[in-house]
Amino acid sequence: MNTLILPPAARLQLAEQVTQNGTFIHGLSNAHGVIYCTAFVVIEQCEAATHVRIEMGDSVNSITLARRADTSERIARFVEEVANGVSPSSVPEVGEYLLVSDLELMLREAIRLGQGEHYLPVDDLDLCLILTQAQGDRPFFRFELNETSLTLPLRLPSDRQRAFELLMACVRDLIANYRSNAA
Repeated sequence: MNTLILPPAARLQLAEQVTQNGTFIHGLSNAHGVIYCTAFVVIEQCEAATHVRIEMGDSVNSITLARRADTSERIARFVEEVANGVSPSSVPEVGEYLLVSDLELMLREAIRLGQGEHYLPVDDLDLCLILTQAQGDRPFFRFELNETSLTLPLRLPSDRQRAFELLMACVRDLIANYRSNAA
């Protein structure tokens, strides 16, 4: 099988995209420069790191990387390793996956999708964030605990960072209130 690489132009684009949020499409080529497959690179800027998900065919792989000068090159290596069926062991450093919590990833993914039911990884609570799309581009959100509504629907801010901060504050308050009432 041919070794697949990101062409130089794609590497330059990736260097610009690494500080943004979004889904970016990159073709990987063989040694003859023929595009062999397409990678959807989903980049999410988190509080302490960058989370990257690579969707290629039926394969979905993700990694959390500390923000460094070589982050775009590390993402390029990750994409190439996934495309070539190599275990992406040369990219992450020990403990980098700990820079972003599962809760932060889930909330950011929910904001990116803008709809759906998202069961939040919060201790042993059955806490669910429900996003519904209404007219316009800003979804409504509400929380349920054990399938019982805890909040009225509110509209999310259009700015993704402000939306994340609002949802994280709500989750923290809901957990604190639940624990104080359970005690």
